[in-house]
Amino acid sequence: MTDDIDLRLLDQNVRTAQMLGHAVALRDHDTGAHNMRVAFYAGLLGEALEFDRLTIQGLMKGAFLHDVGKIAIPDSILLKPGRLTDEEFAEMRRHPGLGAQLLEDLSWFEDAVPVVRHHHERFNGTGYPDGLGGSNIPVVARAFAIIDVFDALVSDRPYKQAFPLDKAVALLGAGAGTQFDTGLVSVFVRIAPPLHEKVSGQAPMEVQPHLEDLRRRHFGA
Repeated sequence: MTDDIDLRLLDQNVRTAQMLGHAVALRDHDTGAHNMRVAFYAGLLGEALEFDRLTIQGLMKGAFLHDVGKIAIPDSILLKPGRLTDEEFAEMRRHPGLGAQLLEDLSWFEDAVPVVRHHHERFNGTGYPDGLGGSNIPVVARAFAIIDVFDALVSDRPYKQAFPLDKAVALLGAGAGTQFDTGLVSVFVRIAPPLHEKVSGQAPMEVQPHLEDLRRRHFGA
């Protein structure tokens, strides 16, 4: 009976993470497919980097919830079609910290906080919100930053068409050592082509089976 309760609780927590990520995506005029794809990439990059099971769990939770702080960003900024003013961009830059505040008192999501708070840091220390650099950035956030940018590059957005895979990989390589951790980029670009082929352009329901496999492997249900 206890095992059944634990499995139900795990399922509820995973679905809560997906629901929160999907709610933010809908505000941002996205279908939620981005969150599901980056969670898929996150699980497999974690495996390629030989992260332990708990670290992969935190990385995948953070992938689902990385933009949860955008819930607190006004629509006038979040949905603005043109370039943001300096003041608007300063407000937008608050979303990683706001997201971390939303999650830090929820024990099951505690391990997602490093990804949520630090995925916009840059390896050379010029990112936000804390201006961390190098190994001071949590490794899960360094890994997720690569994934997040990659999926944005290879996806259609209102302001651009999807880049071809080779161009996206080249841009990641160009950012190694400045925006990204060089060692982590080298691993991701090696595994990216088959992963991209598997989920590129897919709707959430098409990505879901791949995520279910990862969930069973790393969350135990």
